[in-house]
Amino acid sequence: MGLFSSAKKRVEPYGLLKADAAQLARLESRGVDVTAPRESEFAVCFTTQQHADAASAALRADRVRHELVPPSHDIPDWTIVLAARDQPLVPDFLRDRVDLCRALATTHQGDYEGWVALLTDEEKAAS
Repeated sequence: MGLFSSAKKRVEPYGLLKADAAQLARLESRGVDVTAPRESEFAVCFTTQQHADAASAALRADRVRHELVPPSHDIPDWTIVLAARDQPLVPDFLRDRVDLCRALATTHQGDYEGWVALLTDEEKAAS
């Protein structure tokens, strides 16, 4: 059993990886309704343009909307950002999008950096 094996363990109720379930629980503990439609972003980084371009081409072929961001300022990596609008995180979207990003990183020699969920207008007003 490797050092990071527990990070790959799926947990219920949504079949998320343990780290994603913990992040989701932190949002819920702040009063965030994870079933409400919201914006979210997922990032995959690549050290070479060749790998980033190949990953971007694969996403285009599957009609997955994304943005390829070239290195800038002090950030040396190419980054693919997959943004979603009006999409609830659960029951399926978060699990499926994380799986897609992790597979993209593995296939194209990148690093999956994680995700963020933006607050809805109602959640912003309540805080």
